[in-house]
Amino acid sequence: MRAPESGVESKFGQVFRCPVCGAEVTVIRGASGATLAPRCCNRPMLLKNSRTVGYRCPVCGAEIVVIRQGGGELRPRCCNRDMVLRAA
Repeated sequence: MRAPESGVESKFGQVFRCPVCGAEVTVIRGASGATLAPRCCNRPMLLKNSRTVGYRCPVCGAEIVVIRQGGGELRPRCCNRDMVLRAA
């Protein structure tokens, strides 16, 4: 993990972790060219090497982010259709 110095470009799926309390923040909507420098417990949060997985509904546009993967296969559905894996 590394601390962003003046901010890092926001990208979908990035995970930041607080070095003091362990709180985590996941980027679910990154803006092109926007930078993030999240803080918690009055300290910069660390950028983790892992990224999350997200899915998007092709009908209504609803999005979900998988925080922890279980043991089985995940096939989320929305609007009676399979959700599409979102590129990280």
